[in-house]
Amino acid sequence: MFKKVSAMVLVFIFLLLTPAIKVSAATEEKNVKDYINLLQDSEAKEIQTMIESVKKELNFDVVVVTTKDTKGKSSRDFADDYYDKNGFGVGSDHSGILLLINMEKREAWISSKGKAIEIFTDGRIKDMVKQVNNELGKKNYGSGCKVFVKAVENYGKLGVPKGQKTSKDPSAPKEPYLKRVVRMIKFFPVYLAALGIALVATIIASLSSKGKVTINNRTYEGGSFKLLDSRDDFIREAISRTKIETSSNSDNNSSTHTSSSGETHGGGGGSF
Repeated sequence: MFKKVSAMVLVFIFLLLTPAIKVSAATEEKNVKDYINLLQDSEAKEIQTMIESVKKELNFDVVVVTTKDTKGKSSRDFADDYYDKNGFGVGSDHSGILLLINMEKREAWISSKGKAIEIFTDGRIKDMVKQVNNELGKKNYGSGCKVFVKAVENYGKLGVPKGQKTSKDPSAPKEPYLKRVVRMIKFFPVYLAALGIALVATIIASLSSKGKVTINNRTYEGGSFKLLDSRDDFIREAISRTKIETSSNSDNNSSTHTSSSGETHGGGGGSF
């Protein structure tokens, strides 16, 4: 009898805990990761709803993270790694954008990936950071996150700006020497094949022109001194110059860098 009662009690406890486990798993899948309770529960839910709407409409991920411990990493590195290592992103290129609120250094950092790199140029990210930090500086953390998501929606609808370019950030750490060597070795057979083709083409071209000499616009066959009827008539020379317009506006440039996991990210940030 005691065993039956004990078994029933255990089953009852398990049934009570099962919903809690499901809720925890669902919460873990959400895009609002407020580790230091900067947001009210109602704010977090509202921001999550906004994100789900944007994600469905624009087909890229949106994430908000708050922390006061970046494990010794810079805001940029922490944001990039958090995005890469937690399964965020839509599509094969894991497109999306993340806002990190780093209370340890009082910084906001935006990290972009995939097609979001092209949409969120340096100029747009700079504007977004300014808007977000304006709210964070007033301790309006919920408002700051909402401003971010709204800006993501607005720029996402506008799409990639005209004249957008992507370039490597010159201040980003360079690729390790050993990694470059390994990459070069990997493609060495391709380089060798290209060199062989070029060498063969040069030899063929050399053999086809052997025995002919051109002097003062007259071509002689080697050994026969036979003059071939060949003449070059100079008619006229015209040189045209076209001015290439270049823009000094760097707002449409998307600077990229490589995260610790080898992924390409864009982004920017600032203090509040």
